[in-house]
Amino acid sequence: MPDPTRFANGQPAVSPGAPAGEDLSDEISRSIEKQPGDSVRCTLVCNANYRCNWWAPQATGGYDNPAMAGLLVTTHRVRKSRFLRVTRDGDRLVIEEISTR
Repeated sequence: MPDPTRFANGQPAVSPGAPAGEDLSDEISRSIEKQPGDSVRCTLVCNANYRCNWWAPQATGGYDNPAMAGLLVTTHRVRKSRFLRVTRDGDRLVIEEISTR
């Protein structure tokens, strides 16, 4: 009887139009629509699925030192977050938002 806690060795799934193991995160981050001041970070989750976060600066008027621009960790927040399915069709990216419902 096989051990139920072991996983079968398989081949990684490959999305159509993308070479095996291709990570399009950087290209997606550069090409996706942004608002002024946004920084987009995309991470490959699995196959052709990516998590993209739009980071934006927050108003610093309520801070005791609103000139603390160097502390990006405390002054930037995720403005928008989406799961995307991204494949390559020739030289262009095909980006489809994955419904979270």
